[in-house]
Amino acid sequence: MILDMHVHTVASDDSTATITGYIDLMLAYRQFHPFDGFVLTEHRTYTPGLELQQYWDEHGVRVFQGIEMDTNLGHLLVYGINERVLERFDLTKRMHDGRRIIAELEQLGAVAVPSHPFRESVFGQIIERNRDEVAGIHILERYNGQNNEQQNARAEALCTQHGFRALGGSDAHYMDPSWFLTCATAFEDTITSTAELVEALHYGRYAPVTLPAVDPACLPVPPPVLR
Repeated sequence: MILDMHVHTVASDDSTATITGYIDLMLAYRQFHPFDGFVLTEHRTYTPGLELQQYWDEHGVRVFQGIEMDTNLGHLLVYGINERVLERFDLTKRMHDGRRIIAELEQLGAVAVPSHPFRESVFGQIIERNRDEVAGIHILERYNGQNNEQQNARAEALCTQHGFRALGGSDAHYMDPSWFLTCATAFEDTITSTAELVEALHYGRYAPVTLPAVDPACLPVPPPVLR
């Protein structure tokens, strides 16, 4: 099962994309290559009770919800947000303690992953210097579609050095194949719920992948989005 673990929509303040716009691109793309769904990881925004099952029922596309939190070390992808997490943390806050929060989120039943650790982040540099400075770290975003090759290579080397599990995500902000159809994560198991996603991230088998390109002429041109 292939999931893009890192996408943004208009719910993030720097994105013009929509869920349905991504789905239109996906449906065209998977005539050529497999692609099963994506995870919404809006900046500092999480919507409890967001109805996402409809996209599976109507289009056969799995859509899940996480968040991209801000810390004093960089951005953090978080999956499995639950009531305990919402009670403990103000998700809109910009300066959570990056050295402690991964372990704290794990204790509450979520999974936290430093995103683009070598771009607009010092997570990567700190872990290179001393892994123990970042409590609870065991997964990194290894492939990010908006990174350059060197940034992804450094993340890959860090995963290899420490035996971290690894994710891939596009970090898409726009409904354009140069943004959305770039990187993802291939899971061995089929995932149908957030609980299953958390379980898979802890115990399943998965690996980051780069997505094969297709001729842009085969993909829909998204309409402009008015914010």
